[in-house]
Amino acid sequence: EKVEEGQQTYRAMKYAPFPVVGAPAGMALGGSCECLLHCDSVQAHSETYMGLVEAGVGVIPAWGGCKELLQRWMVNKRRPGGPMPPIVKCFETISTATVSKSAVEARDYLFLRPEDGITMNRDRLLADAKARALALAENYRPPGFKEMHLPGATARVAMSMAVKSFRLTGKASAHDEVVAMALARVLSGGDCDITDTFTEEDMLALEHEAFMPLVRLPHTLDRLEHMLETGKPLRN
Repeated sequence: EKVEEGQQTYRAMKYAPFPVVGAPAGMALGGSCECLLHCDSVQAHSETYMGLVEAGVGVIPAWGGCKELLQRWMVNKRRPGGPMPPIVKCFETISTATVSKSAVEARDYLFLRPEDGITMNRDRLLADAKARALALAENYRPPGFKEMHLPGATARVAMSMAVKSFRLTGKASAHDEVVAMALARVLSGGDCDITDTFTEEDMLALEHEAFMPLVRLPHTLDRLEHMLETGKPLRN
């Protein structure tokens, strides 16, 4: 099962007994972006283009991308209060397959954190990343996961209204709506209640649950085939 294998691989990397530092340059899309989201730190080249673009081919991030991005917005000190703003931010970013135009802009979407580094000279990138890893190695302890409280169906109602509005105005296709609502279920916590404690394992299970039906749909297969043949997304 490739989805579970990917999830467990990235979790093993995240909770390894040593620091993991990513050093991207150029494109870091889909699974590559998910990999970087699980790193302890990132030293990115300034011309790095990051994004969770799975919606463009009819699926959702299922290797922990939804989980990690939502967690970053949940603990972001600059966000408005309440459970909805982080969910909405993630929903907007992932459902529109947003890609940052630079490493600096990647910070705006929290693909990169404020403390992640940016290298202007690509020839210096690996040396800078190595120095960052060595700095983290002393007294290193793997990160934890902050348990969340998600609103469940209440949040999905709000996201559903937004998606239907885009559908009616022609800004989203019928299949875009299907993918967006599957994503909304994951980010809102499925059938949970705001009083429930939502764990990392719960989120990974929801990602898997949403991904498998989507990847079997004819419209998704058409999108995947079109992307492989042309390198461009298909709007169907």
